[in-house]
Amino acid sequence: MKEARHQIIGQARALFVVLALVFGLFWVGGISVSQADQAKVNEMLYLKKAKYVGMDTCATCHEKQVKEYKLSTHARINIKNDTTGAEACETCHGPGSIHADNGGGKGTMINPKKDPEVCFTCHTDKKMQFRLPYHHPVVEGKMSCTDCHDAHSIDVRPWTATSEDGVNEVCFKCHTDKRGPYVFKHDALKEGCTVCHQVHGSVNDKMLVAGDYNLCLRCHATVLYPNMGGGSHASFWTAGTCWKSGCHDAVHGSNYSAHLYY
Repeated sequence: MKEARHQIIGQARALFVVLALVFGLFWVGGISVSQADQAKVNEMLYLKKAKYVGMDTCATCHEKQVKEYKLSTHARINIKNDTTGAEACETCHGPGSIHADNGGGKGTMINPKKDPEVCFTCHTDKKMQFRLPYHHPVVEGKMSCTDCHDAHSIDVRPWTATSEDGVNEVCFKCHTDKRGPYVFKHDALKEGCTVCHQVHGSVNDKMLVAGDYNLCLRCHATVLYPNMGGGSHASFWTAGTCWKSGCHDAVHGSNYSAHLYY
């Protein structure tokens, strides 16, 4: 009897430990079941009952989007899923039968604007970049991929899904102070913000592709290095980066100095 009681107590303790671990993992991982989370789960379960109907069905209502999609980057790399049969619109938006049967409506299709995980199913490298110390707040839900990228527009640069107006125009929507105009403009801006910034995420502050003066030397290295701009820069490297210590701190452009000083 005594051994049986100890066995029951041991099993109860083991069960308690397992439950505590499971609860702890869910809590630490931020997977607490709020009403919003539950609504999302319910929506996904609802959509799982839908069937794939093909892009021609989508075109009956979304004719403009379908025409644009056929000329887009995503269309050029479209591959049909051999398991589900998903392709084109339904690759990202999920099976469309429920959406079509209900004449449209919210909650009847997957919306990548609301959930970047849809984009991450293909763009796994970008998902990792958003986990780096300095990144745009996409995984936090403060931005979405579609704030910068138009997934099925014809007016995009190949392989970027950003506007033909240039990558800069996408950045200027938020970073208006960097637009200028400046009397003395940094020529690097002509090549785009991505020359200096890793736009999804970086280990460097301000999402720079390099955190020290090597960033500037990518363009400004010369055969006379460290002589630059008519004088030696050898003593400056220990003072900090090129854009600190009162030097070229107007890195986007200046209205006062051709050397990009404030």
